[in-house]
Amino acid sequence: MVTLLDCINRVPEITDRIIANRNENFATFFSVLEGHLDTMDQIVLVGSGTSNTAAVTARGFIEKVTQIQTICVLPNEFLNNSGVYRSRALYIFTSQSGTSTLTQQAVFKMRQMGYWTVGVTENKDTPLASQVHVHVDMGCGKEEYGMRTIGYCASILTLMLLGLEIGHTLGRITEGEYAELLNHARLISKNHRQISDASMAWFDRNRQQLMNSTSFTIYGGGSLWGVALEGALKILEISKRKMAVGYEADDGMHGPTMGFTPDNCVIALNDGGLDSEKGVQLAKWAKEIMHNGFVFGKDTLDDSDLAFDPISQEFISIEFAPMVEVLAYRLAVDAGIDLLDKSIHKERDYFSTHQSLSK
Repeated sequence: MVTLLDCINRVPEITDRIIANRNENFATFFSVLEGHLDTMDQIVLVGSGTSNTAAVTARGFIEKVTQIQTICVLPNEFLNNSGVYRSRALYIFTSQSGTSTLTQQAVFKMRQMGYWTVGVTENKDTPLASQVHVHVDMGCGKEEYGMRTIGYCASILTLMLLGLEIGHTLGRITEGEYAELLNHARLISKNHRQISDASMAWFDRNRQQLMNSTSFTIYGGGSLWGVALEGALKILEISKRKMAVGYEADDGMHGPTMGFTPDNCVIALNDGGLDSEKGVQLAKWAKEIMHNGFVFGKDTLDDSDLAFDPISQEFISIEFAPMVEVLAYRLAVDAGIDLLDKSIHKERDYFSTHQSLSK
């Protein structure tokens, strides 16, 4: 039996394969869109749920290496905005299963307007893949659980590498920078299992405190904002019994902190970047006042924290992913949740409901 933890621990082989196969996977993209890239003035990332959190995670890197404004938009917001879309933009739609109804509607709308569309899904046979101009394989393969863990990491890496190749093709980064960034990406898999194992051991050390927490608030800056959002989503959909919310490092300082109680667990994701000090100080306050706070990553405060030194630099978010995923997994299994029980969460039924509401 494949467990959700097995899926989390399968990520290194997936990321290594995505990197190795990138040229073949992106060949059609560059063949079809070669004439459009030089005039492209915006990249728009559209997706829901984990596809959206992956886009939020990857967005900053894509913008940095392409030097093209890159934004993330939820499908519903995308469909119901003022109707102003850039004709020279590149619209990238992500849906692992390719069945997200509003994402498909957004593709249809852009196709009607004559704008270029790209779909990122788990394989070429998904419904979304047949509707876009160009399909890009997410590289995750078939994932055994609807609560995506492999798909999150695969989506981030695929989007980031696509941005890297666009930037390289357009000459926005040098050959040396390109090679260095690829080397950063290859480091993702080096300590993934170590981080996963450390996360399991950390949960064991703090099990009672974590199981007694009724809610979780996760903070992250930069690309770790996406990880915070995904961590909260995973706690909600996997644990079934815990509430969770993810915040951008600064935004989450304005208001939410006034609602904290001792049964709310505060987690700060710390990569040592500009926003790190805010999160660390918040976790310190939560430890001292609420007695329920932790730091994940660098510059931890005490032995109760989950310490590790990230090594992949620009791709650091994928190193943080197993921390929040293992937390969600343990909150479920330690509460006796059977994650193979399809009656608890039926993705097909959810999308059917979603579709009927959208007609």
